[in-house]
Amino acid sequence: MSVKKMQIVIWIVIIGCMIIGGFLGIHLIGKKTGEYPYELVFPIVIGSGGGFLIFLAISKLNKKRNVNVPDFDERSIKLIQKYLMFALYMLLFGLGIALLIAYGMGIQYVETGFLIICLFAIYMILGLGTLVVKRL
Repeated sequence: MSVKKMQIVIWIVIIGCMIIGGFLGIHLIGKKTGEYPYELVFPIVIGSGGGFLIFLAISKLNKKRNVNVPDFDERSIKLIQKYLMFALYMLLFGLGIALLIAYGMGIQYVETGFLIICLFAIYMILGLGTLVVKRL
């Protein structure tokens, strides 16, 4: 499969997943309230397609401006690798210590919502840190 065909398949899968996620949201709202808000189908489909078209337009403009400038050079890749390795081990070490402290305090059950918030915080730390390292 050529690179162009692979990109098309990837974008179809991403847009399809966004639309399916929106439909699942409508289903969950309907299960909770007993009323399915089908008027949200149009904004879900148009928003997913519109977001793709906006991304495509910005990508084309950037390609015209920066013809042969790579996004990453070897130094940037090494810096990002070093940051991710350091952050991974520090986060694992810190979460392990937090887990041991919680266990030592007698906490045996953890609420699922709290775990979701912790996981979101980890993703935010890694993502924002990677953006900062990319700019160095």
